Amino acid sequence: MDKGFQEYLDQFVEFTSQYNKEIYYGNQGRDDIQAPVEPEIGRFLAFLVRMTGARKVLELGTGVGNSTIWLAEAVKETDGNVTTVDNHPRTWKEATANIEKSGLGEYVTMLHSDADEAVRKLREQNLQFDIIFQDCAKYIYTVIYEDVAALVRKGGIIVADDTMFPVCANVRENLGRHMDRYNRQMFADRRFFSTMLPIGHGMTLSWKR
Repeated sequence: MDKGFQEYLDQFVEFTSQYNKEIYYGNQGRDDIQAPVEPEIGRFLAFLVRMTGARKVLELGTGVGNSTIWLAEAVKETDGNVTTVDNHPRTWKEATANIEKSGLGEYVTMLHSDADEAVRKLREQNLQFDIIFQDCAKYIYTVIYEDVAALVRKGGIIVADDTMFPVCANVRENLGRHMDRYNRQMFADRRFFSTMLPIGHGMTLSWKR
C-alpha cells in the first residue's frame, strides 16, 4: 500500500479498545506467531457485524485473540456470540488471557481444535453462521472449502483474509499459490457473489446467494 495512503488512513482508523491496541503493538516483530490483524481489518470486521446485525460469527484462526476481541465487541451490541477456533497451544493460552482481560469472554466460545476437524463437527451439528472469518493456515482454505460453504447461512458472508498474498512482496511463494487457488475457486462458485478489497494483505468477501 502507498505510504501516503496508509498514513492518511491511519488518521481515521482508530482502535476501539485499549486491549486491541496493546495486543497489536505488543506483538509486532514476533516471528513465532501469525501477525495480529491490522486495525483497518479489525475495524472493518466490527463494522460488518454491526452493519448486518450478525449474531452468530465463526472465526477460524484465533491467534493471540486480537481479531476475536474486535468481533466480540461488535457482537456484544447485537447480543451475539463469536465461536473461535485455533490449535496452537502457546498462542491459545495467550488468546485466552487476552480475551479474559478484555472482559468480553461471555461473548466468545473458544474451540481448541484443528480447523478442518472443527468445521466438520460444526457441520455435523447443522449449525449456521451469519459471518465466517477465515484467518487460519492458508493451505487449509481450499481443504475446508465445502464445509465452510455449508456453515454460512444463505445471505451470510465469508470473509477470507490475506487473499492478495499472490502479489504481496516478501510473502512466501507457496502461500501465494494457496491463496490464488482459493480466490479462483471462490470467484468461480456461483453459490456466492464475491469481491476483493485491497486492505491489509487483501480480503475476499463472499455473499451466499
